[in-house]
Amino acid sequence: MTNASDNKHKAKVNAIARLLELIEGVNQDLESSRSIDNTLLVKQYAHLKKDYTKQLLELLEEFNLPIHLDEAA
Repeated sequence: MTNASDNKHKAKVNAIARLLELIEGVNQDLESSRSIDNTLLVKQYAHLKKDYTKQLLELLEEFNLPIHLDEAA
């Protein structure tokens, strides 16, 4: 790999790791919101999780790991 493509690869790997951290945080927030029966927050966090998951799947596709959202849900 050239230096530029190596940097691009590392940036994608870092983005994947960051999205996984964000999804983990949203999962915790979802659990907390469900425990207090806050349906508005549950809906907001579920939407955020869906957005993060979509971004993650798009990045994974670039690594030839195509996963469909219905399979990941």
